[in-house]
Amino acid sequence: LTQLRTGHIGLNAYLARFGAVNSALCQTCQEPETVNHFLLSCRRYRTQRDTLRRALFADGRQPLTKKTLLGKVKNRSCLLEYVRTTGRLPQYDDAQV
Repeated sequence: LTQLRTGHIGLNAYLARFGAVNSALCQTCQEPETVNHFLLSCRRYRTQRDTLRRALFADGRQPLTKKTLLGKVKNRSCLLEYVRTTGRLPQYDDAQV
């Protein structure tokens, strides 16, 4: 979770800074693949994000924010499940809250 907060995580925007990937852009959206993009707007993970929203909010309609996802202890297990189900960061598949 600390890496999601700081942005120092295996997403293209961070990895491109060190030449580990050729582009900082998301392969789906062609926007910088930042933590905000991964958590809040990437089209590739829309289904997983909708599941996350329903798990966090009874009506499933409230907007997700980085602060809501990373700032509330009770949301951490749902956030980790989102990360797991996207498959984008497999190094966190066994992460525990």
